[in-house]
Amino acid sequence: MAAFYLPLLLCTYWALAPVPPDPVFLITDVALHISAFVYLTFALIVAYEDKSLLHVFAWMLAYGVFIELVQSFEVERTAEFKDAAADVLGIVVGIILGHFAGGAVRRLIHHVAGRCGLR
Repeated sequence: MAAFYLPLLLCTYWALAPVPPDPVFLITDVALHISAFVYLTFALIVAYEDKSLLHVFAWMLAYGVFIELVQSFEVERTAEFKDAAADVLGIVVGIILGHFAGGAVRRLIHHVAGRCGLR
């Protein structure tokens, strides 16, 4: 679960900070939105195997809309449709990856945790 919640907190901080953070990576804002939402969606599916993909989609969409709404009230930030569209694309890709590879990743995590005595 930490693989979901720690990046979620970091993404939330970066998204809601009054001033956008300096670019860490030399990729576009749209690519950052897509990659963040692919990862977060996939991690959510792995962390909560009992949640339906529709619930995952709804939760991640609500998170993306929340970020854009909050940014619309910040002087240095703007809410942009292209960011929301990039979020949706990332969610869809994350759901596809989670559907096909989530179970395998979950089994690998359980296997490694067992081998390390963490279960």
